[in-house]
Amino acid sequence: MTEFLAEGPVQQLIFFLGTALTFLSVGYLRGRAAGGQSGRNDTSEFGNDAAILKLVVEHAHEGLVMQDIYGRIEWTNPAYSRITGYSAEEVRGRRPQEFVLVSENQLSAEEIENFKYDLTKFRSGVEELILNRRKNGELFWNQLTFAVVEGKTEEETKIILICRDVTSQVEHMKELEAVRSRLKHQAEHDDLTGVANRAKLTSFLQERVSAAAGPESLIGIVHVDLDHFKDINDSHGHCAGDTVLRHTADVLKSVMGDKGLVARIGGDEFVAVVSDPLGPEEMETIGKKILDGLAKPVKVDHQNLKVAGSVGLVLADGTKASSSELIHRADLALYAAKKSGRSQFAWYTDALGAAHRHKRMTMAQLDQDLENEALTLLFEPQYSLERQQIAGYEALPRWLHPSEGLVDPVRLLSLQEDGKSIAQIERFAVRTGIAEVKRLREAADANVFLSVNLTEASLRDPGFPALISQLCEENDLPAADIVIELDERIIRFDDADGVAWDLGRFSDIGCRIALDMFGSGHGGAGQLLHLKADGVKISPVLIDGVNHSAKQQQLVQSIVGLAGSLGLQVSAVGVDTPEQAALLKALGCSLVQGRVIGQPLSPREAEIHMREFVLQTH
Repeated sequence: MTEFLAEGPVQQLIFFLGTALTFLSVGYLRGRAAGGQSGRNDTSEFGNDAAILKLVVEHAHEGLVMQDIYGRIEWTNPAYSRITGYSAEEVRGRRPQEFVLVSENQLSAEEIENFKYDLTKFRSGVEELILNRRKNGELFWNQLTFAVVEGKTEEETKIILICRDVTSQVEHMKELEAVRSRLKHQAEHDDLTGVANRAKLTSFLQERVSAAAGPESLIGIVHVDLDHFKDINDSHGHCAGDTVLRHTADVLKSVMGDKGLVARIGGDEFVAVVSDPLGPEEMETIGKKILDGLAKPVKVDHQNLKVAGSVGLVLADGTKASSSELIHRADLALYAAKKSGRSQFAWYTDALGAAHRHKRMTMAQLDQDLENEALTLLFEPQYSLERQQIAGYEALPRWLHPSEGLVDPVRLLSLQEDGKSIAQIERFAVRTGIAEVKRLREAADANVFLSVNLTEASLRDPGFPALISQLCEENDLPAADIVIELDERIIRFDDADGVAWDLGRFSDIGCRIALDMFGSGHGGAGQLLHLKADGVKISPVLIDGVNHSAKQQQLVQSIVGLAGSLGLQVSAVGVDTPEQAALLKALGCSLVQGRVIGQPLSPREAEIHMREFVLQTH
């Protein structure tokens, strides 16, 4: 070994061992020079550079290999033997490809025999990470760094390999990568269903939009929402609901296959992105298959649950719409599907988009007017058939619509999305209505009452009863002259206790309660058992044509009789003719309102109307 190190190529090997060995040698010699005494011979105690190199290479952790241009090993250091398990004698004259390659990377005998380094492509500093096999069969990751020691001829050129066993580092990196992959998957996928989540959908759709190159780059969106999913949770529990959601995800994945991405974006809403759809026909086929798949019963705890959904479809040029715009269009298409009867699909159209933009502008104007309280309050008179005079007024808040004139702003809003605005409108009606009724009572010297329709938005507001009580006190108006009307459609038998408790807070301050739109087909007489009401208002559906229908007359008479037995006052809404008013009086109805009494009026008009009105008998 000493003789080998002393040969000419060793001096070149010193250079290619790198900066570390150079610093080691220089530092050692400088240290010896600084620590020596004057006149002392500062020759290294090892005698020469070859001795220093011999010490370094024999104790290095990295394996060192010298090969000829044909890859045959001419020399190795002890570390190489420790790494591979092969002694220097076992590998000298052989090529590494003969004994360290794993089976999947094994070369044929002919390829090994014909191997030769291509010096036109192979240069110093090249690195390679390769899976090798030790003599005992154990696998390890070998990081190779190559250096070329050019000789006078190509045949004299040597290839130096520095070998490092980096198995532990590679395994650690694999573990980190696995953790990163798992965390990335968790961050991008829904835990319950396993499909992508909203974040993954957004990034995927943005990539598709960015990759769109022209009008032929179509992107399809399928927006799916389960119909009446809340009923499944309420009736069968959240475990059943989770099963239905997983079923929905499986249906979408089965229909989509590898055509794109399926994502759950929240609750019971799913979105599928169809990559490169062929056209509207394929999109509709996907929509139909999804609806058919959802229609199949889902078995939960030995029960078959019926599931249905609505589907919104979008097909767009990826270069003309952003990812957020595509999702927005899918929302509108889904809404159109639900509005047209559910359990079907609907397309997004430009007309649908234009209508939504118009509605959005209208809602923006309404929001601004609500902030400025730019609303109008009309009074619809209620007439006492017994006393033959105006007995009270129903407060009707109105908003000046940009194109439709005065409208009921509550009907433009959604209780789920606009509850705060609805409560604000109803507060305006109560506050303005009480002030105007006080003025009317003083001007006409008549104790007229005020009826106000309230929705759940106000019924659930804990501060609303206190507001009414305060306004009544400030305006010297008895709380008993405030009638809280609520549509019978908001009363649910499975939630009667909650509504009854809410209404009880209004009763506690002295307000009267009336069940509005009674007999419209959305409720029943059983509601009167659950609610502590003071009156009922018969729906216009029953009043219209009551003079010509014996069945309607019998039904109205039954309602009047039932209400009377319960001590409830009966009003009728939508009374348009004197004949209807006369019949209702004969049937025992107490109050009527409608065109025969008067259209909704401004407070000033109501004052004049109260003084001059006489009910026509024919």
